[in-house]
Formats: sequence, C-alpha cells, structure tokens
Amino acid sequence: MDKEKALLDRARQLSTECETWADLSNALFDPLEGELTRAFTAGEQRVAFRQTSEYQQILEILEKKMKETGLVAGATPQKSGRFIVRLPRSLHAALEAEAKEEGTSLNQLVLAKLAVRLDSLCKKGS
Repeated sequence: MDKEKALLDRARQLSTECETWADLSNALFDPLEGELTRAFTAGEQRVAFRQTSEYQQILEILEKKMKETGLVAGATPQKSGRFIVRLPRSLHAALEAEAKEEGTSLNQLVLAKLAVRLDSLCKKGS
C-alpha cells in the first residue's frame, strides 16, 4: 500500500477516534506531529500529496466531521499542553543564558516567568 492510501486509511480511523473536527485536523495536519507531516517529510512531497484524490477524500472526511460536531462547537480541540512561540534569536539566547545561570531548563525558566506574571495579575483583580 502506498503512502497516500495509508494516510487516507489513517484519516478514516482517526475520524472515529477524534472527538471534534479540530482534533482530527490537528492529528492530520499538525506541523510537528501530524500524520501528513510524518508521512511526507519534505515540503515538496506534501505539496504533491495535495494534488491527489486521497487528499481530497481526507478533506471530505474532515468536512463530514465538521458537520457531525458543529463548525463552532467542534472548533475547540483538546489542549495538548504544547505552546510554540517564535522568538528573536537574541531573546532566545538571553533566556538560554539565564536558564543556564539558574541551573534549570529553558522550558522551566519560561514556565516560571509566565506563572509569576499570571499570579500577580490574579492578585490585582481580587
């Protein structure tokens, strides 16, 4: 079975497993972990796949899921806990240096900074 047919079969399977169309869309098209990204690692491959009948059928599966779950009601996917932010290189380097100084990971440093800010905002509103 070729990649296109395998991906179509996987989309059919995911359509029964995912609660909403947004979850299905993320499972298929997530730029880091989506089925399409994993099946076709090069951008040119993904562009070529978009010209196939299998891709059109996947879009139909997604549209059917939208109708089942509702366009608006189904638009909220389950939260993955992952949040990707693009930073200027200089800010990224500064945060990495600060994390190293603090003896922690970059992720933990950023979480701590976000939590402190959110905590102070919550106290002001009380």
